[in-house]
Amino acid sequence: MHIVLTGEKQVGKSTLVSAVLERTALRYCGLRSISVFDGNHDRNVYLIPADKDNDTPAALAGVCSNRHITERHPEVFDDTGCRLLGSDPDARLIVIDEIGNMERDAAIYSDRILSLLGRKDIRVLAVVQNMASTPLADAIRNHPDVKLIEVTKENREELVEVVLKLLEAD
Repeated sequence: MHIVLTGEKQVGKSTLVSAVLERTALRYCGLRSISVFDGNHDRNVYLIPADKDNDTPAALAGVCSNRHITERHPEVFDDTGCRLLGSDPDARLIVIDEIGNMERDAAIYSDRILSLLGRKDIRVLAVVQNMASTPLADAIRNHPDVKLIEVTKENREELVEVVLKLLEAD
């Protein structure tokens, strides 16, 4: 079973992923997204490797201004994103933090994620934004091999153990 975390903005989904990665015995690869604010108060969103040993440089995936996406770079998802999702052939866990509206036009990336969800030899730990309204986000939420977990302020601390047990179960 693959694990997909969802929940309100700033509730701690990515923090939960970090806590799980610090404690898991599973070898992992994948990607995380980070936001860097520029001088115009725009939020520049970069893809970075999930595993600290991967030296792939941060790649600008898009820009948000006033909570709206003003720039999308689907080619970054299709290129860098796909490379990071398969950067370690021995990984047993693929991390995707996070999926939202920015990758809407990244068809290769979307297909890659859906193919990962069809595999039984690995686990996927992903975050899907509540507000994401894309065919990819909907397909992930409704995938038969996905356990969707709602993260709240009340349950986020206890979910570390729950997620670890689910991911590491045979």
